[in-house]
Amino acid sequence: MDESSRVLLSTLIGATLGGVAGYLYLTEHGRRVRGQIEPTLDAISAELQRARETGAKFRKVAREGERTLRSLVNEEKDGVAWRSTDIGHAAS
Repeated sequence: MDESSRVLLSTLIGATLGGVAGYLYLTEHGRRVRGQIEPTLDAISAELQRARETGAKFRKVAREGERTLRSLVNEEKDGVAWRSTDIGHAAS
């Protein structure tokens, strides 16, 4: 997409958004429509906030699981090294 196409697209998007905002805030019918959609937008916003919080909890649990797994793997490596050393001493 060349520069002039991007400018034209940006202008059209800006004009459309400006027209919608003007309609919603400057006309009586737009105010009624806004009154009807605001509760829905509030619910969507609350749901998105809960999704972010759930994602944060998920990341925390995943990090804790990773730490636990690494700890178990390191303990297993230490145990294997100890056993192989112990076996070497017993064989001599």
